[in-house]
Amino acid sequence: MNVKIIIDEVYKETIVKIFTNKYSKEIENIKESLEGSSSDKITAFKDDEIKLIDYKYISRFFAENNKIYLESGKDTFTTRLRIYELEDRLPKNKFIKISRSEIVNLDYINRLDLSFTGTIALEMKDGNVTYVSRRNLKNFKKALGL
Repeated sequence: MNVKIIIDEVYKETIVKIFTNKYSKEIENIKESLEGSSSDKITAFKDDEIKLIDYKYISRFFAENNKIYLESGKDTFTTRLRIYELEDRLPKNKFIKISRSEIVNLDYINRLDLSFTGTIALEMKDGNVTYVSRRNLKNFKKALGL
């Protein structure tokens, strides 16, 4: 890989261009790194405890009773971020919004059940079942190549 940095006062903002002969996982990682937030962790709260949890350990985020929860392993935590803030912050190749109140980690989906009319049931690796809303069905199918 050849990296060049050009500093010129003509540019008002930073521009990053990648020239390659093919799109690869390495290019995807570079793109995400440049676009993503500066942290791969989220602040989570449970009782009097505050934890920093790495995104890769979070199976889903969901809203319930005006609070936002996240599931990590067998634990459920709250977060102060809203669903739309999470949607902007989370890696797009790992997390997808499946309804107004839920975002799931694609790595934690065990099985899809397409037998439901007009929607898709998701069985998560922890055994929980959740549903893709009709509003988000098109984007979900596109993300998975269905």
